[in-house]
Formats: sequence, structure tokens, C-alpha cells
Amino acid sequence: MERENKQLIIAGAGPAGVSAALYAARSGVTPLVLHKGGGALEKANSIENYYGLAKPVSGKELYLNGISQIEALGVPVLKEELLAISYDGEYTVQTAEHTYHSKALILATGTKRNTLSLKELKKYENSGISYCAVCDGFFYRGKEVAVLGNGAYALHEAKVLEPLASKVTILTNGKEPTFSPEELGTIRVNTHLIRSAGGESSLAWLELDDGSHFPLSGLFVALGTADSTDIARKLGLYIENNHIYIEANTSTALPGLFAAGDCTGGMLQIAKAVYEGALAGTEAVKYLKKIQEL
Repeated sequence: MERENKQLIIAGAGPAGVSAALYAARSGVTPLVLHKGGGALEKANSIENYYGLAKPVSGKELYLNGISQIEALGVPVLKEELLAISYDGEYTVQTAEHTYHSKALILATGTKRNTLSLKELKKYENSGISYCAVCDGFFYRGKEVAVLGNGAYALHEAKVLEPLASKVTILTNGKEPTFSPEELGTIRVNTHLIRSAGGESSLAWLELDDGSHFPLSGLFVALGTADSTDIARKLGLYIENNHIYIEANTSTALPGLFAAGDCTGGMLQIAKAVYEGALAGTEAVKYLKKIQEL
């Protein structure tokens, strides 16, 4: 993987990410925008409650217009799936294709709207069901665990667990894996549907659609792609009601890290995302100028 250094990286190309890029670029800092797609906006059939739209437009059209707008300013926009971010004085951003480094970072990848449809989910959260391999993998040393998902994010989480657990299985819950068998190593794959979960004080087994019980001590949920809240949780940021807690200027507890859009909660509306993105882009530039003066 290549290692590229950037001043500012923006994760997400929806209303928040594009607005952040616009304001950063116009303030003299050209960011790198990484994204996996338009998310909830791209799926919206018709949008008519946003300022300046005389006629309704599709979410996909608005999403593509936003990307064209920042590309016209010379902002590089790359479609790469975000896997992990770490901080050691600067930010290391790992995608499925490359590794990047930056002094400042804006999280604007939205929030997940898909989860495991399992009635026992709440019962075993924090007692066998986790959403963060980096955070909780240590507690499953020498135990059998599984990762729920079928894409690059699930494979990444399984790789984190592989040196810790005695056995790691990726459960695709009926979906076909998007990764190749060569990438698995010792990790196994099970494509059966999950019907239910059980265990006395903590998760101990999953019942699959063939009637069998799959024994395990921990299930790590990694459906779809990593969203901003997943990343923030791994960085140790404060999560409130499954959203990233931000200060009034969109900053977080880590220096140079800002968040904007659906991932911060409140109204899940384009208008709110655009405002927070504009503020995050402006504040990120202020931060970069400040550390350059030190």
C-alpha cells in the first residue's frame, strides 16, 4: 500500500463532506476526499425540502452535483472504502487500496441504517456482541469468535482478531463474500443465515438456518462499511446515543479531528449536514494554520 501525506483528509462525500471540502478549498487548503458512495442521500428518490430547489431532484443527482462541484475546484475525490484510522500525533487513514497520513481529519461518512435483525441483540450487547474489534478483541484472547459481515470491513475486523482468538469465523448471514479466499488466511467463512442467539449470562451460541448451533464467545458486527461512529469508537471518542459528541465548532476530543453530518446526531437533514460541514471545513483550516505557526 502506498503512503501519501496530506494536510487534510475528509471521509465522506455527502452534503457534510462536500461542504467541508468547499470551505476548506476556498480557504486555501485542498483536502483529499475519500468516500464509498452516496449513502442515504444517493438512495433518496426525490428531494424538495432544501433551499434553492424550484423543482424536486433525486438524491443521486444532488450527490453527483456535489462531487462535480468540488472536483471543479481541484479537490481530489477517490472512491476507496475506509477501513481504519489511528492517531499518533498525526492521522493514519487506511483504505482497502492505500494508506494516507494527515494532520487534520473530518469524519463525515454518515451513520449506519442497517444492523443485525436479531431479537436478542440488545440482551447480549456488551455481553458477547461488540462493534469494535480493536476495542474489545483483547477480552476474547484464546476464545472462539465470529465477525458478522461479508465485505472488506468484516475481513479487516477478522484480521484484527486473528492473532488474539483461537478461532475466527466470518458469518455472512446468507450473503456472498466480496473478498477472495486467498485473503482469509486461517479465517473461516460461514454463509448460513442467523436465526437466533442464546446463552445464560453472555452470548454462547447462534442458531443457524439449518438448525445447527454455532458456538462462540463473541460476535463482532461489521456490516457494510465502517461509518464515522465505528471509526470514532475505535479512536476512543465520546459516543452519545450512538452519535459522535462534538463541541459547538464540530471539534472532538482529539486535536485536528472534526465531525459533521448525520454521524453527530440531531436532525438527519441535508441542511444540517451542509452547515456542520461548512463549519468543520473552516475550523480544520484554522487548526492547520495554528499548528503551522507553532
